[in-house]
Amino acid sequence: MSGLPPEKEPSERDAAKLALKYRDHALLSVSRFATGLAHWVYDVRYADGTSIVVRLTKAKYRHAFKGAVHWSKALRPLGVPLPELLEHGEHDGLPYLILERLPGEDLGVVYERLTSAERAAIANMVCRAQQLVATSPEGTGYGSVNLPDGLQHSTWRSFLGELLTRSSQWIAEAGAVSGDLVDRVAQAAAPLQSYFDAVRPTPFLDDATTKNVLVHEGRFSGIVDMDELGFGDPLLTIGLTRASLLAAGRDCEYTNFWSDALALSEQQRKALSFYTALFLVVFMSEQGQRFNRDIVPPDRVVLECLEALLDVELRSLRD
Repeated sequence: MSGLPPEKEPSERDAAKLALKYRDHALLSVSRFATGLAHWVYDVRYADGTSIVVRLTKAKYRHAFKGAVHWSKALRPLGVPLPELLEHGEHDGLPYLILERLPGEDLGVVYERLTSAERAAIANMVCRAQQLVATSPEGTGYGSVNLPDGLQHSTWRSFLGELLTRSSQWIAEAGAVSGDLVDRVAQAAAPLQSYFDAVRPTPFLDDATTKNVLVHEGRFSGIVDMDELGFGDPLLTIGLTRASLLAAGRDCEYTNFWSDALALSEQQRKALSFYTALFLVVFMSEQGQRFNRDIVPPDRVVLECLEALLDVELRSLRD
């Protein structure tokens, strides 16, 4: 027992206080978004029909919100469709952001209701946003960071290796699946070493996937919750998106449109398949982890589904 008081967690009450401080007007509702692993994000609606988003986090995650402020200031002037940052600071020891409320819901929420034409249009818009991000300066290293000076990997291979190492550690902690799965993914990277060595530290949105991409009435609305930026191969985000779709039992039409927009080479398509396999094993490692919610025991059905998907992806890499 350390004797230290428990770390304060954000609440709806905190979000309401901040909303009233930002704008002295009656509140209609304050509700937490269901998504998010490390932060508390609230949809705040005023009685006059206007809305804002209040994001709160624990003090130990202060660096993430510093990143959100930095990238908002750096990327919005380039035309990257991020919400306007209205205010930021600390409330009762909790870092907070108040942001413009873009209309719509996460792509993953509305995916099944979208037509092929709508999915293609959204993919093209996200592809364009990534191209705008890529016009900002290259990184001095590789990885995903809150601030540009935080890059610690001298090669792209080193960053990918870190993802695999972390997955191996988490899988060992949970004990729900075999650690051999990570080894199989690592072995699948061998034929792609020359490709990885040629990757430049290109800036890209690393979490604009089936979440954080907002869709309103079938149209792209914007990209939210960008606390960090990736530096390396932008195809990594497509791989994460594709893995997310597969894990949810959905088709990959959206990521196919995205890939087609980039006219990928055969080697790039192999790399994309590897990134998909990488994130499938990352998803497995997340089973049984706490993040910002109560610990949930690993779901056997989910793990079996992910392992089956991983087998298919690894077979495609061997063919």
